[in-house]
Amino acid sequence: MPLTNIVVAEEALSLPPLERAELAKLLIQSLEGDSRSDAEIKVELARRLEGLKSGADPGSTFEQAFDDE
Repeated sequence: MPLTNIVVAEEALSLPPLERAELAKLLIQSLEGDSRSDAEIKVELARRLEGLKSGADPGSTFEQAFDDE
């Protein structure tokens, strides 16, 4: 059976109350976005991009970015 919203909801509703509450808390937290405005995020991204272009920030290799250690 494919994993759909309905299947997930039915499974979640079958959990004991405490586990449902913990799951609900996790789901709500996942909806809480970044508190910065779009303008603030754009400024941060522009700053980072300029650092990469100028060479001030060497960036990271693929291996560094995805290293589990």
